[in-house]
Amino acid sequence: MKTLLAALLAALVLAAPARAVPGSPDAQLRFFAVCTGRLSARMEHDWLVQSPRSDRTEAQRAAMAELLRAASPPSRGPEVMGWRIQAKASFAALLSRASFGRDPEDAAWAEARARALLATCESVLLG
Repeated sequence: MKTLLAALLAALVLAAPARAVPGSPDAQLRFFAVCTGRLSARMEHDWLVQSPRSDRTEAQRAAMAELLRAASPPSRGPEVMGWRIQAKASFAALLSRASFGRDPEDAAWAEARARALLATCESVLLG
């Protein structure tokens, strides 16, 4: 049942007119891995700052992780995990700059950049 759900989610995302998902299977795999990492960082950041949107972020992360699982061949597991971890660490640093940075201009830039990166990921999710 999970495989069917993941395949259905992937088909819906790939059939949607969203321009965010790259065309090649390899680029799509990397996109899903990077977005799963970013949403993981956002989820943990939401918990840290007790954000009211943490439930929504958690649901988005779960949906993106399902897409990643559906698109991932087992032979590429370590490579995909590396992309995911690198994206999570980078995005966590960006969120920290946005929330806790001492330079208001830099914090504003980091917030805008984080929003733009997340918007790209969210554009492929339903709801």
